[in-house]
Amino acid sequence: MMPNSHQPSDKANKSESIIDTFSVSLLNEKMQAFSKMANVIAEAIFIVNDDGVIEMINPLAAKFFGAAHEALIGQKWFYFLHERYREQYEYLFINWKKTPDLALNHGPKEVLLNRADSTWMEADLSVSCLPTSLTGTSPLFVGVLHNLTKHKTEYSELRRLASTDHLTGLANRHNLEKTLEKSWLECLNSDQAISLILIDVDYFKLFNDQFGHVNGDKCLQKIAKTIEHCLPANDSLAARYGGAEFAVILPRLHAVSAEIVAKDIQQQINTLTFSDLGLPADFRVSVSQGIATEFGGQFRTSEALICAADTALYRAKSDGRNRISIGH
Repeated sequence: MMPNSHQPSDKANKSESIIDTFSVSLLNEKMQAFSKMANVIAEAIFIVNDDGVIEMINPLAAKFFGAAHEALIGQKWFYFLHERYREQYEYLFINWKKTPDLALNHGPKEVLLNRADSTWMEADLSVSCLPTSLTGTSPLFVGVLHNLTKHKTEYSELRRLASTDHLTGLANRHNLEKTLEKSWLECLNSDQAISLILIDVDYFKLFNDQFGHVNGDKCLQKIAKTIEHCLPANDSLAARYGGAEFAVILPRLHAVSAEIVAKDIQQQINTLTFSDLGLPADFRVSVSQGIATEFGGQFRTSEALICAADTALYRAKSDGRNRISIGH
């Protein structure tokens, strides 16, 4: 009797079917275990297949994508990337599919998410390929997201605090010196003038002695707001230079124009009242101001410009205070 040639083939097919079923079952168990773990991790995690279709996504990642978990399963994750990044990741997946046995990683990389609610979110994205040796079938891809919008907002606030005088809200001295150097170079390169005004509150020690340091601080805050209000352009900068001294950077302004700004500051401060602080209704304060201007190579450095403005300020105080002096 001739052996049935189909019997080995049937057995082989049956064995393959059992193995496939076992692999799928094992993979499902792994996915369920991973899904449970991902749901309690404080990271935004999602898993996609080699076609980019979302198979698992935890609540935080769903929040990042801007849709409910159920609505995201089965969707291609590429569509949630801004078009400038989408093609890059589609190309990445095509290449990864050619090497399904390798564990590959990409990122973290800054991307822009196009959320389901039509808003945008900046995020750091890391993508890792789980090879077939781990999944048992086709490769899977794990994505991890970090919200950069929040981090950038916090970082911007830290930078603002680091460059701001806590009492007056103006730029601090470090910010002043850094901005002056930058503006100085820009004006030199474009053959433009740059002016600096140094301002000192007259007899401020007597003010503190007579009315107290709390009122002294409030007085400085009023003066700071007045100076800031008098700035002539967006790239002008008002800063607290130290104690009762202030500084104003005026890019592109010659000495004549800088003097007009200084006169406006002087007039506005001379009319300030302090009755809200419990001081006499007729009480007033004044300031002395020194101006220095760089144009045509008069000063070699920004520090030399500060020294010239400081010399002019000293002269204004020596001449009787409540006046403006222009350095030469």
